[in-house]
Order: sequence, then structure tokens, then C-alpha cells
Amino acid sequence: MNRTRKVAGFSLVELMIALVAGLIVSIAAVAFMVATLKSNTEYVQATKLEQELRNNLDFITRDLRRAGYDENALQYVNLPPSSTSTSPFNQILESHPAGNTNRSCIIYAYDRQPGNAGVVDLANGEIRAVRRVPSALTVNGVQVGVLEFAESTAGRTPDCASGGGADYTVYPPACTPSPASGVSAWCPLSDPKVLNVTSFFVDTGSSLATSTMQIRDLRVDLTGSLIRSSDVSRTLQSSVRVRADCLRSTPGTNCTIKPTGT
Repeated sequence: MNRTRKVAGFSLVELMIALVAGLIVSIAAVAFMVATLKSNTEYVQATKLEQELRNNLDFITRDLRRAGYDENALQYVNLPPSSTSTSPFNQILESHPAGNTNRSCIIYAYDRQPGNAGVVDLANGEIRAVRRVPSALTVNGVQVGVLEFAESTAGRTPDCASGGGADYTVYPPACTPSPASGVSAWCPLSDPKVLNVTSFFVDTGSSLATSTMQIRDLRVDLTGSLIRSSDVSRTLQSSVRVRADCLRSTPGTNCTIKPTGT
């Protein structure tokens, strides 16, 4: 006797429910993957940005720690209080142009080899400076801020407000020849195709001054964003203890003026 086996299948309603459930799981998986990729991208961008800022900040802090170094500094230590003799490397000029505290500049000096001990030799690059230019060039419609570095040359010293800046019409940017006046040309420090420096600030407010000396502890703040991802921004801060104290006879401004040399 033949028996007929009845095979039950899925109904249309059951298929639709299964399809909707599958779509929900698929959408959740895709959303999770997109969020993971976005998070990884932001992490990579933040890491790259911090590395770029750190490279520039490390250069600045290492150089600032040497500010004021004088190979003949001991000759000023035992001078009587009435003496006005002071090291020519004492001065550190911190400049914030009026109305724009985000554009900062600092000029300092230290003895270097080879050179005349105790004398600021311009031709030996012993006067040095770092500044931020707020709009050196425009990339994709965005004005890019850059850091520039300068050092003295024969007969020329860095100046915060003037001097030939870097040539940003070429890449990588190049130092321009020194201008005809007695100021040094500036060279690029940050990469304008990678980093937009939005703020560079040097604060000497934590310095301790007495009647005979000034102990200087500088705070350097550097803020920037990536050119291709302006929504990712970071601020790094560094405290720089200037190892050479500024010796002086009376309280005044001889520690906070532009260093000069020959």
C-alpha cells in the first residue's frame, strides 16, 4: 500500500520574517564594521598628528634648553652686586604681536662651537629664533599656519616681524636668501602639506626674578591639526627649564630683550 508523505514548507509570512531578521543582523554587522573602520582611521590620524606636533615641539624644547649658555659664564658669578657686567647670552625675547596671541615668536642665543667663547658670533648662528606664521599658504581653501626657524648669519639677526620667510611655492619649502636689510631669512620647520599649526605660544610668566638673577622656566604650547582632517586637533605642552640663569645687577628688562651680537 502506497503512502503519500506530506512535506511542509515555509509560508510566505515566515520567509518575510526570516528575511527581515537577516537584514537586521546584516545592517548591524555593517554598522559595526563602519564604526570600527572610522575609529581606526581617527586613531591613526590622531597618532600621526601627535607625532608631527611632537617632532616640532621636541626640536624647539631641546634648543630652548640651551638658551643663555655662555662658555665664559663663570666670570660673571663672583662679580660684586654693583657690577653691571652681564653675559651677552642672557637675553630671551618673547614676542606676541598685538591682537594676535596665537602668533608667537621667541629669540634667544647660546654659545656654539666653533666660535669665540663668551662672544655672540652672528656668523656662527648663535642667535636663533622660532615663530609661527598664521597664513603662509592656502591648501584646499584653508589657510595653513606654519612654524619657521631662523639663525643669525654674518651681519644679520632674526627678527620676529620681518625677514624673508620660506618659499612655499615649491615643495618641500625652501629657505629664501637673506633679505637686503640686516635681518635673517626664515626657514620652514613644520610641513605645510601635512600639519596646520593653529597656535604657538611661549609663556615666561613662571620665571622667578630676584634682585640679582632670573630663573627661567618657559611653557611652550603647540596646537595643530592635519591638513586632510581638520576636525582632529591636538595641543601639546612642554615645560622648559632654561639651564642658564640670567644674572643681572638690578631688576629690569635686560633678561627679556632681543640678544645682539657681532
